Amino acid sequence: MRGYKSIFVFLLLLNLTGCWSRYEVQNMNYATAVGIDYINDKYTVFVQLLDFTTVAKLEGQQKEEQPPVWVGKGQGASFTEAVNDLYSTSQQRLNFGQVSAILLSERMIKENKVGEVLELINRYREIRYISWLFSTREPIEEILLATPFFRLSPKASILHNPEQNYRQRSILTPIRLKQFVLDSNEKSRTSYIPELSIRRGQWQESNKPKELLKYSGIHIYDQDNYYGRMGLEDLSGLPWLSTHTIRVPLDLFAEEKLSAVLVAEKPKFEVTPIVKLDKVFFDISLSVKAGINELHTDLTEQKLKQIARKTIEEQIRNTYQTAFNKGIDIYNLGEKLYRQHPHQWKHIATGKNQLVLNQDSLLNVDVDVNIVYSGRYKLHENSKSKK
Repeated sequence: MRGYKSIFVFLLLLNLTGCWSRYEVQNMNYATAVGIDYINDKYTVFVQLLDFTTVAKLEGQQKEEQPPVWVGKGQGASFTEAVNDLYSTSQQRLNFGQVSAILLSERMIKENKVGEVLELINRYREIRYISWLFSTREPIEEILLATPFFRLSPKASILHNPEQNYRQRSILTPIRLKQFVLDSNEKSRTSYIPELSIRRGQWQESNKPKELLKYSGIHIYDQDNYYGRMGLEDLSGLPWLSTHTIRVPLDLFAEEKLSAVLVAEKPKFEVTPIVKLDKVFFDISLSVKAGINELHTDLTEQKLKQIARKTIEEQIRNTYQTAFNKGIDIYNLGEKLYRQHPHQWKHIATGKNQLVLNQDSLLNVDVDVNIVYSGRYKLHENSKSKK
């Protein structure tokens, strides 16, 4: 009887497959970023590979060399064919489960290929929708090869970790792929893709110029329609009407000279739509708490607040006007009308982007600035400031 039991156990062991179909970690190449271009009716897919043993850094340990960054390029008539072209020279299995950034070229966006590419990406179950989404007008491989300070891995750059930079300077909100998909399919809502470029010459490493990533603008894209690009210089009003803004600098000028530098935090705002004779107008109420970083002229607290209010209102209106001239609702004002008065929105909305705005839609912009921190400066309500 004991012999039969031994034979039975042996047969069971033969049927156990274990993890034989699994791939060992060291036998895979891990993609961390994917770049997509569209040239001459063909897709070009770039894949950034990192050695994850160089990503972690022990305390007190300084890397002697820059961690290697590999960038591969595949081409094909479709996104899948371009990826298959990459597979032909990938020496090991290529894993997309660690992709944290997707980079789209301006050419591809202008060709209205974003929707098609996102649908194809969705077929790759390894790529997650929490990846960051960016655009660029520069060669994609140059963006993927850019590395941060101190020989750190590219995982520490804006491309893979934009939140750290945004907490200190909230000029342009980084967008995750899932948020872009939600916004681009939402009625009356404009979605955008942040644009990255390379800043040359601002930083040096041991007297050698260092190329670093920076924001340079946005590409506005909505429901498979491309509306245009806005440079960073045209977006000064955007942080004031964003619920994500954490910290934004504010330069104040008097008589064309720099008078003060404030730092505002977490602005709060309300948008009220008003419909008159089949036209919609919007009142904006904004409150800002700010601290003083620099004060270059003698200003009373009242005068400082007055200049700050005027500057913020001008930035909001200038950004609105620049976007309106391109047929863009940069502040998503139309969404406020759609949420509160959907029947009126349906009656007023026109064009492929369902724009409800007119030249004078931005009616009243009421800005309240509260100086909560003056540092070492002593401000007085009706007398000159003293340090």
